[in-house]
Amino acid sequence: MLSGIAYRSLRDLSAALRIALVGGTIGYGCCAAAQSLYSASPASNAQGATEDTGILEEITITAQRRQERLQDTPISITAFTASAIERLGATDVQQLANFAPNVRFDFTAPVSGASDAAGIFIRGVGQADFALTTEAGVGTYVDGVYMSRSIGGVLDVLDIDRLEILRGPQGTLFGRNTIGGALNIVSAKPTDDFGGSGELELGSFNRRNLRGTLNIPVANSLRLRLTASSKEEDGYVHSILIPQSPSTSTVPPGASIPGSGSQIDYGNQNRQAARLIAVYDPHSKFTAEWSVDSERVRENNAPAVLVGVTGETNPSLGPVVFLYNTFQAPGTSLAGFPNARYTCANFCTGRPNSTYATGPNGTSINAWGTALTLGWHPVSNLEVKSISAFHEESGFFNRDADGSPIDLTHTSNYDYQHRQFSQEFQFNGSTWDDRLKFAMGVYYFHETGSDPLLVTFPSSFGTLYQDEDRVENSSLAGYVQATFELAKQLSFTAGGRYTRDEKTFDTDQYLITGTSPIIGAIAFGGAPPSTLIPLVPRNSHVNNTFTNTSPRLSLDYKVLRDTLVYISYNEGYKGGGYNLRYVAPEPAVVPFSPETVKTWEAGFKSELLERRMRINLALFSTTYKDMQLTEYQVLGAPITTNAGESKIKGGELELVTVPLDGLELSYSLGVLSARYQSLIPNPVLNLPAQEQITLGSKLQKTPPNESLIGVNYRLAHVVPGGSILLHADWRFTADTYNDAQNSQFLFQPAYNIGNASVTYEPNAANWSLRVFVNDVTNKRYIVSGDSNYGIGFHEAEFNRPREWGVAGKFTF
Repeated sequence: MLSGIAYRSLRDLSAALRIALVGGTIGYGCCAAAQSLYSASPASNAQGATEDTGILEEITITAQRRQERLQDTPISITAFTASAIERLGATDVQQLANFAPNVRFDFTAPVSGASDAAGIFIRGVGQADFALTTEAGVGTYVDGVYMSRSIGGVLDVLDIDRLEILRGPQGTLFGRNTIGGALNIVSAKPTDDFGGSGELELGSFNRRNLRGTLNIPVANSLRLRLTASSKEEDGYVHSILIPQSPSTSTVPPGASIPGSGSQIDYGNQNRQAARLIAVYDPHSKFTAEWSVDSERVRENNAPAVLVGVTGETNPSLGPVVFLYNTFQAPGTSLAGFPNARYTCANFCTGRPNSTYATGPNGTSINAWGTALTLGWHPVSNLEVKSISAFHEESGFFNRDADGSPIDLTHTSNYDYQHRQFSQEFQFNGSTWDDRLKFAMGVYYFHETGSDPLLVTFPSSFGTLYQDEDRVENSSLAGYVQATFELAKQLSFTAGGRYTRDEKTFDTDQYLITGTSPIIGAIAFGGAPPSTLIPLVPRNSHVNNTFTNTSPRLSLDYKVLRDTLVYISYNEGYKGGGYNLRYVAPEPAVVPFSPETVKTWEAGFKSELLERRMRINLALFSTTYKDMQLTEYQVLGAPITTNAGESKIKGGELELVTVPLDGLELSYSLGVLSARYQSLIPNPVLNLPAQEQITLGSKLQKTPPNESLIGVNYRLAHVVPGGSILLHADWRFTADTYNDAQNSQFLFQPAYNIGNASVTYEPNAANWSLRVFVNDVTNKRYIVSGDSNYGIGFHEAEFNRPREWGVAGKFTF
């Protein structure tokens, strides 16, 4: 049963529809009665208006491996066109995704400390851990290529033609690890005309964003498109204590902690990216597209602040804090503080923009990739396609998790490496006078990676070394999906995908006990100081194979020419794996099994009033089994286990209307009701009762409702010789728990946030100027965080404060 808030939101859907229909009808009648003074505005969102005609933009997508109208696709989708992206002023995919209902895209993943680590949830399904041994719950695809890892996942909006956000499991065509949904990014392709564009954006926090695009038709059959960007901006969490020298924590032989040891502006941006696309089209049956891209990130840590401390008096709520405060702090002094105890009174600043952290600092990521897509049309209604791709990321990232000048918990992922290769063959076409449309193919994926780690605890406790954390994974899949027109306007879709995953994990990790024999006796079974304690058997080697078959069934009917209704059943699968990190010794590497979802969805898509109004509605019910949830062991290691089963119900409404030429109004609503149905006890966690997930716990990242209102208004004759474009959006998000354990420190009460901009476009010129304000009310809310009762610290990352800026663009 839906929660009270969710039920009321669904009940209000009909009222919202009635209001919109009346408003659109009145507006349309006004337009018919008198000539408008305005031309319509470009898209502000996926359902944007066409600039010249005052009707809604026709959006073509490829979610089913073929070109088709958004309104003809029986899937809940939000699609952002290039004009929509420009109107919103988004500079990365994370900003765009958060404009879609029931989608949460965090710029950093808990535990990592990295400033570029995506955490994506759709309809309450996703993944909060960046570890190489876990998989994403929402798949990200760039021009058909799956990007498997969280690190480097906050992709720049680099000359994107379209972003499609598919909600619900996409297990048949997109494959594993799309149980929550998929982000399908389509790059702008080279055209036949020489030209380009340049953009400069300046603003608060020393914002300096540059982007340039150059389109070169080399020959009749060869075209190139080059895009490059640079984003620089100061951070917004400042260090109160600036270290006098870089961190000098113990490191593995031959290695050193990278980074400056100084973090005066957590959350800054300093990243550059470039992309080259070459298209060869000899105007025959063959085409080829080759791309190469690169990204460079040189930033400080994620903008974490300490929001709570537990374990000061109760060891079950923070054993490391309790041990440090009891046995080390009394004999230690800390300049500028009344004592050296780790307490909130000493180190919680109470503000989202300051910290006492002094530990290792810096995120450094280098990434590059290349892809080759070959297309062949042996006959007019059949396309054979090959997509070959390689991608690599490397670098390091650090974290002062305790937010204090004490070495309570400092982490350094000092040599992160990841490489992936994929090969896909697709066969897409139609037959029987287009009554049968099909997509089938085979897919191969292989990846390797390593993520050695150093964790420094209080000197009395010890130091943790993960000298080896190496993964090698491969996946092989075959799929087929076909849509058959049963009768005029009535179609049935059926498909399935078989997947076989092989996973291998090699690790060697241990802890060397600290200076206190008392702590050694309490925490490590009487081990004396400087004792090496294996956390899992030395040089562990484990592997496993997982298989899955995910079907899709769908029935859709065109009630009218521009009205589609559908019902579908989809399954999805996310691979199993192994836990990467430990603090307390375990007899063996701890595995976890795959998780699956089964979703029923019913939808309605319609365009009304001669395409001046668009209404898309989807309702769904998901059974989520063997959920992979990350919790914290005693002593603080994040452990992923199969926690049980839940039921998630809800829906999405997206409405846009053009009541007057030049005026576009949009409204979206996402509703979620998520409840645990059953739980699986796991002795590995061994948590006290107040930290355990119960049937009454809330699923993370599932606000009962969220809504977005958008307004775009083009004023064509207010300023002589040009047009003024006004944009504003306002988003409401209900109460949200940001972690599986429902920590009070990461709970975010309901909030509102708004953005606004004014753009000037001369009539007879090729430039424009935009002035914008983001977060106009300066509302601060929790985006992500790490609430670690196993150690006793609780840190949170907040959104950026209010920002303003000026952006100029020219084309040639």
